Order: sequence, then C-alpha cells, then structure tokens
Amino acid sequence: MITLSVDTTSQNFADGQALGALLITAVAMVVIWLATRSWRRGPAPRSAVEAERAVSTALRRRNIVVGVLLAVAAAGVVQASSYEGEPPTANAAPAVEERVIDAAPRVGAYQLLTGEEATTYEQAGKKPHGKRWFYDGPGQGRVGAVLQINAVEWDTGLAEAKRSSTMTQELRNFFAGARATEVTAFDAGPRGGQLSCGFMASNAGARPIVCAWTDAGTSGSVLLGDEKSLAEAARVALQFRTTSEKRT
Repeated sequence: MITLSVDTTSQNFADGQALGALLITAVAMVVIWLATRSWRRGPAPRSAVEAERAVSTALRRRNIVVGVLLAVAAAGVVQASSYEGEPPTANAAPAVEERVIDAAPRVGAYQLLTGEEATTYEQAGKKPHGKRWFYDGPGQGRVGAVLQINAVEWDTGLAEAKRSSTMTQELRNFFAGARATEVTAFDAGPRGGQLSCGFMASNAGARPIVCAWTDAGTSGSVLLGDEKSLAEAARVALQFRTTSEKRT
C-alpha cells in the first residue's frame, strides 16, 4: 500500500492549511484597515469646534475598525486551529519488533492450501509485495480467501511509505486501487492501527469482500469470497491478522 496522492490527512497538510488560513486572515485585516482609512479620518474640519468633533469621531471610528479587526483575527485563529492532521503511520501505531509473521494452518472455517495446489495459484497471480497465502473456505469455490501481508523488515519501500503517509491515506489508496465500494472502518483489534472492509466488483455476480489493515510495521489484506456482510468479513479479517502476526 504505497501513497499515490497528496496525503490530505497528514499533519504537514493540516499545518499548510492552517498557515493558509492565517495568511488570508492577515491579508483581510490589511485590506479592511486600508479601505477604511478615509472613513476613519472623516472630512477635514473647518473650525475649532469641528476639529474637536472630528477628533472624537475619528477615535470612535478607529475603535470600531479595531473591533472588527480583532473579530476577524479571532475567526482566523479559530479556523487555523481547527485543522488537525494524523501523524505518519510509522509514529501512529508502534511497531512490535518481537514478532513472527506466518500463515496460520487454519483460521476459523478457512483451511490453508499447501503443496502443488498452492503453487498453482501462486504462479497464476501477480507477484505481491510481501507474502501471499491461499485458503479453502466454507463456500463452493476452491479458494475462499487470499491473505497478503507485507512488513517493513521485508520491504524498504513500505517502510519509507509509512514514514511519510498516514494510516488513513494508506487504506484510502489501497481501496481506491482495488476499486472497492462501501468501504467501512472497523475496530482494528488488539494489534492496533486501522482496519477497513469494502465490496469488490465481480463479473460472476458474487460480491467478494476485501479487508485491509495497517500499523507502523505491517500492511495486510485478505480477500474473502464466502462472506456476505462487511461486519462479518471484518471479524474474519481480525482472525487472519491475529493468527498470522504472532507476538513473541
């Protein structure tokens, strides 16, 4: 899951938005001050009495403009402070160094395919980033689930991406690339990070579901052909994640 576009969820982007709001506020204040210059001064007095009144009027008008400027400044500061970004993935969900990532022989109703059959499926598909495993599921099809996991210790490109993009952007790019619909976020479980699931398009009429998760050290996904609801698929995805990423 590599960042493909500007990360609008990052802290750097939020800082840029905040700076832009402050600059717009400063420009607006300058414009207001210059545009009201003649009004603040008022007409030139023709006598001592008018001069005294002019000073009083100018002071009152100045105070009005200053009040408007303070209100504009306050609104600008509030707007700027409203921009909040996420930290990069590498800092958002601490990675666990003591771990072993490997496919579990069985995950609920899913049985790991091994031997020649697994090799056949592996050769037929596009080579993934990281590792990939195939599972027989509870449905009629031979392959009920395809599990893919990539880790920073295997892929320097992934490690670099996690230092520059947020978890939200990682998953957004993943599901955009998968052309998934109805993407919904779910609880990421005890491993932390973020997890979401969405429906995949299919010419066969069925609607397979893909779930993906990310944390500071790992990006994983599982394609499920036998699940019907996103909530159930998320539950199964958590099982795949926790059984495949063992803490030592």
